[in-house]
Amino acid sequence: MVSLPDRMTDAGIEVRILMAECRGPSLPGYSSADAKTCMEFMHIVLWNRVADPRPFGAKQATLLAVITAAGQFAGFENYPDYSGGIRQNLQRMLDIANDSKDSRNAQFTEFIQIAIDVAKNRTILDPTPGKLVGWRTGGSGSPGGGFKLFRTVAGTDFYYQVKPEPKAARHK
Repeated sequence: MVSLPDRMTDAGIEVRILMAECRGPSLPGYSSADAKTCMEFMHIVLWNRVADPRPFGAKQATLLAVITAAGQFAGFENYPDYSGGIRQNLQRMLDIANDSKDSRNAQFTEFIQIAIDVAKNRTILDPTPGKLVGWRTGGSGSPGGGFKLFRTVAGTDFYYQVKPEPKAARHK
């Protein structure tokens, strides 16, 4: 039986975000390879924000604080009480993954397993020339000044910020 990690653990929180935010098997153009890359990029964004939470409205350096920061992750602001629509969507995915008679069973099982594996992986490296810190629905525009589009994967645009150059020491 396919199940999600406990919702109060970091892995449980992250799996729910990944499944809710990444294009799943029921949507056109789905590819498990793209879903994995998309989830890996989301993972990097989340943990980069945990490492530096203040610019994104989080009051603490925890995954829970990052996802519940105002205006950051729609439907997750009151986690662990997250949006009813998201809960229903995640439950529908689990139901399909656990129904061996459903022809979509294997795709949904694989999608959920990818989310679980990514959420538990602490060795995914940031591929950007800066720091991957945001994502938005593809084509919806930059989240603000200082963000550069890195790549679009599975209908999601990923953005990074360039690391500031260290200031040269001034000699008198």
